[in-house]
Amino acid sequence: MTIQTHNLTKKYTLKTALENVSITFQSGKIHALVGENGAGKSTLAKILAGDILPSSGSIFIDEKEIKFNTAKDSLNAGIVLVHQRPLLSEKLTAKENIILKYPKLMYSNKEELYRLKGIWASSLSLDSYTRDLGGNLRFYVSLLGSLLRNPKCLILDEPSAFLDMDERKKLYLNLRKLANKGTTIIIITHSTEEAVSYTDTVSLLQEGCLVKQFTDSNEYAEYIKEKKLQVTTVNSDNSNQEFSTSGEHSECLEIINASARPKNKPVLLQVNIKANYGEITSVQGLQEAASLTLEDLVTGIESSSAKGTVIFASPDGKRQKLNIAKGQYNTAFLRLHKAAIIPSDKTFRASNPELTVEQMMSVYDRKVSTEKLLSLIQKANVNITLKESARNLSGGMLQRLILERELSTNPNLLILCNPMQGLDFQSQAKLCERISNLAQQGKAILIIGAADFPISLCNNIYRLEGGITYHE
Repeated sequence: MTIQTHNLTKKYTLKTALENVSITFQSGKIHALVGENGAGKSTLAKILAGDILPSSGSIFIDEKEIKFNTAKDSLNAGIVLVHQRPLLSEKLTAKENIILKYPKLMYSNKEELYRLKGIWASSLSLDSYTRDLGGNLRFYVSLLGSLLRNPKCLILDEPSAFLDMDERKKLYLNLRKLANKGTTIIIITHSTEEAVSYTDTVSLLQEGCLVKQFTDSNEYAEYIKEKKLQVTTVNSDNSNQEFSTSGEHSECLEIINASARPKNKPVLLQVNIKANYGEITSVQGLQEAASLTLEDLVTGIESSSAKGTVIFASPDGKRQKLNIAKGQYNTAFLRLHKAAIIPSDKTFRASNPELTVEQMMSVYDRKVSTEKLLSLIQKANVNITLKESARNLSGGMLQRLILERELSTNPNLLILCNPMQGLDFQSQAKLCERISNLAQQGKAILIIGAADFPISLCNNIYRLEGGITYHE
């Protein structure tokens, strides 16, 4: 199935999500849609899946114009969309959720389901309840239900967001086999590495417009090399740098022999992490679920099932020893001691869709002046008014605003969780440079879930495997 869009446009009252986008997705190839959150990638996918109607423009399948009025029309044409966060019933098992997605399974031989599970998701137990599944297994539940439909076009929205490196490689190996059989595959991704390594064509969207469709992923790689901003590498000895704190390279935060056993997330068995002033420390190579467990521990949210010791030192060298199990180390403690926290869930942990931009940006100081708030919005390079709803912000816009809000508190410690998620390569490069400069100013930087963050910028690198941290 070859799909073509011609001048596809989607307009809302306050913004244009897609404008005159013309792209060709050829049969039997893997196509990447890249761009920052809010660039129009998901909007295009939802139009192709019949979830929303375009304001104007046309869709052609095998050179024949077609119109989808409902998602059922798109399904009947052979197009299936696997959402990044699939809507699954927590009270049902994986198999029961798949039956809801593909009712014919109730009346047919279930051998095909188990065959597909063996190929795509061998670690998934179909009898497990969804509430007990991590993000990676939830993705597989949705994927298996979609594959049972034998799609002619399979659209995956950020499929690797929940997967570790081995799962990611296996996924793309199977997708390549599927494409070789003639299936058209469209991948929405923020990962430059994935787009270059695993796809055939790359379509770059920006602010609802198609910048360019690269007919070869290597061509896209060359484009990035030309456009990517130069990121300053942190000098390993920092001998010529001037720091704003007296705690230059001294210890800021040390987590010692910590563990956590939350009900619905992977356990942490032994976590040892140290973050120093003037350095960037990162924890890399995590599944999303494991990353969230560690995030909850480090940011002080997870205390009921957590144990261990934390040593916290202020820039003047004053040290405090805290018992996690006794609740001495928590988010309130971090905030009191000038720590900025940017969680992975920007929408609900760092903000709320029901808030206005003004309320979201003044959460720490209700008396902050309008002039200062407007200045923060300008620094974030976001085009929005204070009275608009936070729900109108794209993921990239929200990320930049939250960063400026947190930095406005003049923190000594920054805990950044999945900071690169939702940003295009240019915004990622700018963020890397910003983080590097903050470390050079003497801030302690701790990055959890450091996918796409350059290792060359990190002074200390940890990896979490099997619930245990290893210093590399």
